[in-house]
Amino acid sequence: MAKGWTHGMDMSGVSWNDSRTATLITPRHVVMAKHYSRGPAAPVIFHDRSGKRIERKLIAFQPALGDITVGLIDEPVPPNYTPYPLPASSTKISTLPGRRVVVSDKDKNLFIHKIRLVGPGQITFEQDEEDLYGWGKNLISGDSGNPSFLISGNKLVLIETHTTGGPGSGPYYGDANVQASIRRAVSKLDSNYTISTVSIP
Repeated sequence: MAKGWTHGMDMSGVSWNDSRTATLITPRHVVMAKHYSRGPAAPVIFHDRSGKRIERKLIAFQPALGDITVGLIDEPVPPNYTPYPLPASSTKISTLPGRRVVVSDKDKNLFIHKIRLVGPGQITFEQDEEDLYGWGKNLISGDSGNPSFLISGNKLVLIETHTTGGPGSGPYYGDANVQASIRRAVSKLDSNYTISTVSIP
């Protein structure tokens, strides 16, 4: 809803009503940091691009690989709220270091960082010190679970949720094993839905 440089970025699938941020990956499934998750019956509030508010409740949970919990909300969200695709597991991780990402925090702020390193199941960012944007942050306690995105065309692709502070580090959502664990968790919670992926050139 912001009118500045973030206006083109669709955050309707991110629930910020609690510092333990939840992010949509299907119309009924969210991901959170395993070490900083909301509890049963916790409200999950989303706002669409025009500011329309909806509220859902968390009713079930399944762990995924690493610092990821997949949660199930009581009703699917309508089409004007966006579940985010994940990077296709075929993405060549050698092409990712140096690419810019949109990093979020618990205060609904967005920053531009760069990918420093991608390893098995994990991704680490760095400040974009060479660039003129100046939009960076050292993440702090309470930012855990907030999402980071790659921009692919006109889509935001969920690439990470924060585990540690500093420039940020957490599970890499394009990792084949991480992704398979998320698919299993989604299916156990409600097999009518599945995650989507996007090929990253």
